[in-house]
Amino acid sequence: MSKSVVMAEYQGRCDTAGTAVGHAPKVMREYGDMLAALSHDVAYYAPAVILKAAGIKKDMHYKKLDHHILMKGKNSLAEKIFNKFRMFANISECLKADADVIWFFNTEFYFFLYIAIFGNRGRNVYANSFIGDFGRGFAPGIKRRIFERAQKRIGGMISTGASFSFKNTKSIFIPDYSYDPEVYDRFRTEEKEDVAVCLGTMNADKKLEEMVEAFNKNGYPLKVVGRFYDKERFEKLKRNAAANIEIRDEYPERDEYLTLLGSARFVVLPYPEEKYSMQTSGVLQEAVFLDTIPLTQKAILEGNKIPGGGYVNMDEIAEVIKKLDEAELKKSYAALREADYDKTAFAKKLDAFLDGGRQ
Repeated sequence: MSKSVVMAEYQGRCDTAGTAVGHAPKVMREYGDMLAALSHDVAYYAPAVILKAAGIKKDMHYKKLDHHILMKGKNSLAEKIFNKFRMFANISECLKADADVIWFFNTEFYFFLYIAIFGNRGRNVYANSFIGDFGRGFAPGIKRRIFERAQKRIGGMISTGASFSFKNTKSIFIPDYSYDPEVYDRFRTEEKEDVAVCLGTMNADKKLEEMVEAFNKNGYPLKVVGRFYDKERFEKLKRNAAANIEIRDEYPERDEYLTLLGSARFVVLPYPEEKYSMQTSGVLQEAVFLDTIPLTQKAILEGNKIPGGGYVNMDEIAEVIKKLDEAELKKSYAALREADYDKTAFAKKLDAFLDGGRQ
């Protein structure tokens, strides 16, 4: 049954040049086009930087939200607090929409905090979750309780991780990205370049210093391409990098990004195990689409149910590479593309799920 669906993006993360960063524009347009093809009436609520990056045109239904989040190397305490209020204001505006479903497809903890405190304002809210758990300890325990309270006010959770589960609402596993052969197959190369790449936003979470040190030692070619919010960190990494390492502070266009990822033999995901073993990564999923082998913490591969080159310490990378059976890994990636990530199956699952959420 046809529904009116609002694609709600309340963060609006961008760099100091006003360029949107992160996967929100791609996912918003991909999901939106998928829903429109299923005959749903789709509207887009997002800050201007996201609408522009997603290619939302004047003849489409959209609303510009007032606030965006400026990503910098260092934010003062006041800036951090104001950013939270900006997100709350945008969430509140999205919940005014007159629609059958308001879908917050790009969420983080403060979205769930808002819903836990203020509720859904009587709207049928759906939400993606890229996080399966907040870890152990006092502070993570408080976050978990807030997360679980918010679930009771959400019609359905779309889990981007195969191993995630939610106690207080219905949920379905649908990855961040669907596999569309028309998009990805032209970037997937049979003969890979003998290089590892590290792509995406170069935020404080990524263990870039440890990665550079490891590749300095093993001598394997490494290309690091992504937006650095902290320019001092970028310059320091460049100074410390050996000749086998290239580091670029830029946000590549979509085709360039896919060319870099698809032509490389490996992609390094220098994420901390304690956070990303229960959190998904768009780069990790697109590596599967392009037959590029991920090198990351063993627990991250296990948590995402994706095979690759798993290590405990980055100094192990050279030995891990030697032991990989690349042909078998590529067979596994092909099977995943045909199952969990298939675009047609993805669309059918999503359509059925949106039709069955509770009010």
